[in-house]
Amino acid sequence: MYLFRYNSTKQSFLSMTIELMYLQPQEIIGKSEIYIGRLPIRLGTVGGKRIFQPYDVGGLPKNETTMAEMLKQAGYVTGMVGKWHLGINAHNRTDGSHLPSKRGFDFVGLNLPFTNAWECDTTGEYYKNGPDPSRCFLYDGDEIVQQPIRFQWMTENLVHDWRRFLQERLQKDQKKTPFFFYFSFPQVHSTQFANPSFLGSSVRGMYGDSINEMSWAIGEVLDSLLKAGIAENTLVIFMSDHGPHAELCLNGGSTAGLKGGKSNSYEGGFRIPFIAWQPGTVKAGRVSHEVISSMDLYRTFRDMQNCPQQSKPQLYLDGTNILEELYGVSKELPGYLGKRRPIFYYCNSNLMAIRIGDYKVTTDLNIHYKTSPIFLNDTVDPNLSYFCPNGKPRADWYVSASCPDEHLTTHDPPSVFDLAKDPYERYALEESDFVKQVALCAFGCLERSKMRSQGANIVKEHRQTLVPVPIQMGHFDKNANEEPSLHYPSVYKFFEGIGGIKGGI
Repeated sequence: MYLFRYNSTKQSFLSMTIELMYLQPQEIIGKSEIYIGRLPIRLGTVGGKRIFQPYDVGGLPKNETTMAEMLKQAGYVTGMVGKWHLGINAHNRTDGSHLPSKRGFDFVGLNLPFTNAWECDTTGEYYKNGPDPSRCFLYDGDEIVQQPIRFQWMTENLVHDWRRFLQERLQKDQKKTPFFFYFSFPQVHSTQFANPSFLGSSVRGMYGDSINEMSWAIGEVLDSLLKAGIAENTLVIFMSDHGPHAELCLNGGSTAGLKGGKSNSYEGGFRIPFIAWQPGTVKAGRVSHEVISSMDLYRTFRDMQNCPQQSKPQLYLDGTNILEELYGVSKELPGYLGKRRPIFYYCNSNLMAIRIGDYKVTTDLNIHYKTSPIFLNDTVDPNLSYFCPNGKPRADWYVSASCPDEHLTTHDPPSVFDLAKDPYERYALEESDFVKQVALCAFGCLERSKMRSQGANIVKEHRQTLVPVPIQMGHFDKNANEEPSLHYPSVYKFFEGIGGIKGGI
């Protein structure tokens, strides 16, 4: 969740949902493209195990300007709490070179530099060997304060840190200085948890209880903005960082019928929920059907604030300005954003698929260049009883983990789906279909008069913009980051909640 307060009462206000929001389908690649506004293939946040391990020495490249750094240079006070997962140390066990405090955040409260991994389970229902301290540690700023993590009070303490940040802002500058705050919920990852007040509050078990607790926290944040009198010029964005992890069975979330899930290139992995809130002039409940990328936020925020020229080199941005669409004032014809630029679906360094606009045919197209296996989390899957005994996963795993070539299916010619008519990607278009013939031009058609105005050779042109960069993931150094073993066997700073959850349910 992003809280973006700007110092102007003349801005328009919004409260709306984007139905066609796209983001790369796993944590690291998704988060990195949000923060930088560039595809992960441009950043080097690919390779390895597709996530930064505690002993990885990589992180977001230092020559890239993060969203927090950009807004800080524009005069914003910046803060964050929650899941980071974009690198820890680079040189030794405590240098913290890749922590959020080194990437533009003035205030950093409780945060998970790694994640709440499967091995952090404290219930014994999933990870039988008990929590693994080497993968389960909580920071306060740059200091480890829990190892392993006690989850039951975490959400409450994250909300407390947000309140602390807000109160400091209100006391210091009487609402004059704009701020940017990143509230990164750890819900609902492999280790799922809920405060005792929420246990049993849903019919979906721990997954639903965890969702209810997160919903409470969101309400607390919005209420605090309203009570402070700054809601009307604070833009709040709520979004996911990938599709649901279907392999977690009943605790894996739902795609509402979309094919695939977290880690693969079908709609279930890339399409995410997106809600923007700001009391004001835009009717609550407005829905946008434009095709939008998470990378659009970076360019939009930059343009909104007329951010100063960066001291770092100006690099290719993949997003576009969606401000008019957010505010509901665009005068463009429907579908204009999808026509303006394609959506590229990557798995590691593999270009798996693209989504393009209508190319003068009345449809939206999804072209699958390569596909990876998917897990069918439903009652018709013959393997469901084996992989999900009693609805619980046998292990923390993905059918499509790192997309090695031997696991991929290459489609030549590419498979094409009409997402306007077939959003669940059940029926690939026949090769003789005119729409498919037009779409295939994206992969090399040189002379098609109907395509000239839209731009031919989309993939070729895209690849010409790629510049080789160092790969950030998969570089392990036990001496630099030994899964912070200096803090074994355990460290606990926060033993219980601070009272904020009482009366808030």
